[in-house]
Amino acid sequence: MGIKEFGRSLEDFFIRAFYNYGLILGRNPGPFLWIPLLCTAACIPGLFMLRINLDLYRLFVPTDAPVRTEHERSQEFNRMPDGNLNMPPHVSNRVPRDVWTNNFEYSLDEQMGLTFDASRIGGDFNQTRVKREARGAPISLPKGKAGEKSDILRFYVVHKDHANILSAEYLGPLYRYTNEMMTVTHEYEGKTYGMEDFCLKGDGKKCDNNLNVWIKHADVLFKDGKIRNNPNLQLSYPVMYLFNRPKDIGNVIYGVNVTGEKNEIQGARVLTLHWFVAYKQSHHNDLAYIAWRDALMEFWHTKEAESDFVIIPHNDKAMDDEMMKIIETTVPFAFPATIMLMFFVVFSNWSTDKRKSKPMEMYLGVWAVILALIITFGLFFYFGAAFNPVTSTMPFLVLTVGVDDDFLMIAAWRELDRKLSVQRRIALVMGDAGASITVTSFTNFFCFGLGYFLCSTPAVADFCLITAFGVFIDYIMQITFFAAVLTYSGRREEEGGLASCCYKKTPPPTITDAEAPVDAEAIRAEIAESKRKISQETDDSFDPTHHGKAEEIPYMHAFFRDTFVPFVIRNDVKVISWIGFAFYFVIAFYGCCLLKVDISPVKYIRDNSPIQTFVALADKYIWADNVMPSFHVMNPPDFRDQSARAKFNAMVFQLEHTDYSIGRVSTNFWLWQYQQYLNDFPDVDYKTEFYKRSRLNDFFNQLDYSQYRPMIKILDNVTDGEPCIGAFTFQTSFYGLDSWDKRQAELFHWRRILNDHPQYDLFLSGIFSPFLIDQRRTIAPSSMQTIGCALAMMALTSIFFLPDAQSVFLMTWCLLSISMGVCGGLALLGSDLDSVSMGCIVMAIGMAIDYSVHICYRYHRSEERRSAAKVVDSLTSVAWPITQAVSSTLFGLASCAFVPAYLVRVFFQTVYLVSIIGLFHSLIWLPQLISAIDPCERVPLRKRVAPQ
Repeated sequence: MGIKEFGRSLEDFFIRAFYNYGLILGRNPGPFLWIPLLCTAACIPGLFMLRINLDLYRLFVPTDAPVRTEHERSQEFNRMPDGNLNMPPHVSNRVPRDVWTNNFEYSLDEQMGLTFDASRIGGDFNQTRVKREARGAPISLPKGKAGEKSDILRFYVVHKDHANILSAEYLGPLYRYTNEMMTVTHEYEGKTYGMEDFCLKGDGKKCDNNLNVWIKHADVLFKDGKIRNNPNLQLSYPVMYLFNRPKDIGNVIYGVNVTGEKNEIQGARVLTLHWFVAYKQSHHNDLAYIAWRDALMEFWHTKEAESDFVIIPHNDKAMDDEMMKIIETTVPFAFPATIMLMFFVVFSNWSTDKRKSKPMEMYLGVWAVILALIITFGLFFYFGAAFNPVTSTMPFLVLTVGVDDDFLMIAAWRELDRKLSVQRRIALVMGDAGASITVTSFTNFFCFGLGYFLCSTPAVADFCLITAFGVFIDYIMQITFFAAVLTYSGRREEEGGLASCCYKKTPPPTITDAEAPVDAEAIRAEIAESKRKISQETDDSFDPTHHGKAEEIPYMHAFFRDTFVPFVIRNDVKVISWIGFAFYFVIAFYGCCLLKVDISPVKYIRDNSPIQTFVALADKYIWADNVMPSFHVMNPPDFRDQSARAKFNAMVFQLEHTDYSIGRVSTNFWLWQYQQYLNDFPDVDYKTEFYKRSRLNDFFNQLDYSQYRPMIKILDNVTDGEPCIGAFTFQTSFYGLDSWDKRQAELFHWRRILNDHPQYDLFLSGIFSPFLIDQRRTIAPSSMQTIGCALAMMALTSIFFLPDAQSVFLMTWCLLSISMGVCGGLALLGSDLDSVSMGCIVMAIGMAIDYSVHICYRYHRSEERRSAAKVVDSLTSVAWPITQAVSSTLFGLASCAFVPAYLVRVFFQTVYLVSIIGLFHSLIWLPQLISAIDPCERVPLRKRVAPQ
């Protein structure tokens, strides 16, 4: 059996199966109505198990991105014990994680407030993490006790004219403001809260402003220009040197102007204020903290009014809060969208002819989609799936797809002869529209299922998975719940269906003795017998694939048959429309050429979010100046060997001399400081004492070098004097990375350098927004692979449901054309190629096939002989329900235009583009193309005799 014969057999099987299913449903629709309702009720408890995933790393880092491996290995490094340099050799004494992470503190040096000691704060927090966090990269917050909430209060300070802020004119008042901020209080639910309630402090200590005392000392430094000539002070950036000791200042100032070989600071545009937060977590305390944080911002607003400062707040959970705001902003719009959709379907299906009017039926059709959404989310949440900002657009999509199926079923019902029994009519509806919506539902399900397996971005993959399941459940609801609604409506069609209460009841005609020459009871018996015979007809006596239509069709169906289609297939109209198609093609192609990869944090926050100001500031200064990744060495060389040290230093030299490297002055490497320390002892022999534990211990106990201790992992079970450093990290800084293209290129350059030295088992971490960088490289090939596979599989799948080569070709042509129009349209509307638009394009492919399939499916099943007549026959059946489907989509989703978020805006634009472009293809260009390439008279497919 060839593929064509197989497809035809499969189609006949579906039609026959749905017809028989319809006979069963029409005979007893009750279970098909109540079972879906009971299933929905059973799934409602799952809605209360809602979990929300706001982790940008887990949502938007591609599963195959190198940063995932780097992140996992950095966690592995952090889990390694520091080791004990005081323990005797050969004794294993691995210190528990909760001990060695609770004795480290960030404090301020007496001169500039930029060193570390080990007595005050506690928690897994080190200098590297502070610098990393200040530059926008993800870090670990200070860990408090169990049940404590940790955060960082941070305010970026800039001059309103972006002038140099490192001057006494600004530094003195700014430090005074930070002290005043410590006294800000706010009353929440009858209790007054202040800094003492939320700051991170040691036992028995009060909150202090030590983290910002450097501003006070900087005021002194820049007030007296003579101090620049002090030989004990080198005011360089990002590392300054006090008495030849390095002090990292890259985490507190940005937009720095430097001069000379030593990068001496001339000025800066951005200063950073920090406070660590830790408090006992509870719902009440969380709300009180947020309210107090808002009061702090009000305090800074008053200072902005009396100064030239602009204060930009930012905290470690800001992006999480923003992701939550997108969900809170988007999901409520599903309610007005549903209401608007209900109004549309009710009024678009109202008729003065009560037998044709179906407003209540379509209203319940919308409820069928709502029930499908409840089941979908209830099951997903019950089994642990998390909700995310991308998934928040899924209800809107399922609403549009589900209501489309309702329109088709209603249209199929209206086409049938009313003389047939309700049971027979619902069976024919299922055999006709049921098979048609099965094709589109299956292709949508398959397209989103394919997107789940092919999309490497977890948030998009989750969206595809839950949408695929939602489409499937909605399909089940349409062929059960809505079909049962249609059956009950048919039983009362003469009274107005389910909306019979809205129509004036007409009393049935009575038969009087004068009017009836024969017995009235005999007539009633004859009618009853006729109905009984109709209901008992077998499949052998009634062909579900070939049946007569109603003599009188609805007005809009007649309009398309008598007016619209004859106009569209006129030769002069064809010429004009294809000129229009040429313009469309050129514009779409031009738009596709403009589509470029551009992934930025602004794509994941609201347009009116306060974080927009921070992102603009960070993009210009923070992520551009002094980027300091951590380079992890998991297989250190034997540093007792001079050649081994030289080779390793050569590798560091490569990192220090890239196009954007600051250079040696910015490198933070314990080895060089340790060698300098050992050189103070002339009698030290590197061969025997380099790894001597007492030497290492003395070195790390020095105040200036204690910052390096968390960067090194000591092996406890190594003989004293033998290489005992199991792993370590070092940093060097880069600047001038003022665009994401530069950041991406530099990151891959770093990785190439590390890959050239596999003997050290190197990797990096702590880069700027790692969830963005790797996406920029993988999104284009991943998108092409996903979109290409989706297009190819949709075309291949259509062979089994459209057993006609011409129909397959036409459907594929429409799919490619619509997809190109959507991609080009998104680019022209300002969208870029990113994880969000990729998911929307996959969605567009699934939606684009719907309208084309309905036209092609009806065309190849038409029993007319000439193409023009077949086109008329096809559009008479489906043009109006397709128009209703598109109109309901545009009307129902109009509220999404008011959601000020890129995530929702791209979804909204995609749905509108695919709906409008798809409507033009299905009602104009596709019928014209069919009539042009299939002009000959032929035997309809349904009447052909299968080859023996």
